[in-house]
Parts: sequence; structure tokens; C-alpha cells
Amino acid sequence: MKEESKKEAVINFLKRYGYIIGLSAFMLILSIILIVSANKPNESDNNPVNTDPISFYNPLLNFTVAKEFNDTNLVYNSTLKQWEAHKGVCLTAPENSEVFAVLDGVVEDVYSNYLNGTVVVLSHANNLKTYYSSLGEDVPVKKGDTVKQGDVIGKISNTGANELNLGNHLHFEVTENDVKVDPATYLDLENK
Repeated sequence: MKEESKKEAVINFLKRYGYIIGLSAFMLILSIILIVSANKPNESDNNPVNTDPISFYNPLLNFTVAKEFNDTNLVYNSTLKQWEAHKGVCLTAPENSEVFAVLDGVVEDVYSNYLNGTVVVLSHANNLKTYYSSLGEDVPVKKGDTVKQGDVIGKISNTGANELNLGNHLHFEVTENDVKVDPATYLDLENK
């Protein structure tokens, strides 16, 4: 009888707690599978990573840096008479100077507004975008065009009302993964 009551106790125990034991065993096996697969190298891990530095072509041939990138301190805007972050560089150059694509890319947008003037936006590899503002109204590119590094995409002007005091200039910005970064990271900004 003791033998039978032990069997009954085990059966009752399994009826009562068996699903918890089964679920725990399932979770343990699943955890082991996930850990093993997470530590298994992917085939893509064997692909070489391009470590070549990205080399921009300068957007202008002869220029002077009028305003540098500054996202940590406020910079005085003499046109708007206010202090502001300056998340691009302003390059002045002789009137009608051609503006060049700094990298191969696709024209993502061409638009005009009062503050920025005529703007061309290029999308490039490596989640980079470049913005060329205060261009003359007649740009030789349109949305969807493919451009090569060094192609002419416009001419400088003073169409951007937010920096009129600079005269003819290019306001140039770079984003990396949609975050504005210092163009000097990619450009040789020694006055040319």
C-alpha cells in the first residue's frame, strides 16, 4: 500500500505541477538555443569592412571659410542679429563660383525658401547626406538625378536671407545617419 500511495503522490504531483516543470524545461532549452545562436558567427561577419576614409571633393575651388561649424557654442548671426548654433560651414567665393558635388550620389531634393535660398540635397553611401544652401536659382540638377563627385550642381549666391551679410556664399552641411556633423571631418577647409 505504501508503494501505491507513493505512485499516487507522484501522479498527483505531476498533475498539479507538471505543466510548470514542462514549461520550465521548454524555457531552458529555448534559452540554450538562443545563447548558442547568438554566439555563432554570422556569414556577414566574415565580410571585410571598408575602412578606407571617405574623401570629399571640395564644394568650391577658391573659397574662404566665413563661418565654421559650431554645435557646442552659440555663434552670432549678424544678419538676424541673434545668437544661434551653426551646424554647417559658410564658404565665401568670387561671384558665380561653381559648386561641386563632394561625393557620388543622388539628388534627394531641390527646393527654395526665404531663409536658406535655393538648396540642393544629395544622398550618398554610408548614410551620408550633403546640403548646399544659398545657391543661385538656376541649378542644373533635379530631384532623382545621379551625380558624380566633382559634378557642378549650382553656383553660389546670396539667396539665403538668414546670412545675407556674408554676401555670395555657400552654406554647406553634412549629416551622418540624419545627425548633423562637422563638415571639416570630411573636407580640407584650409582657405583655398
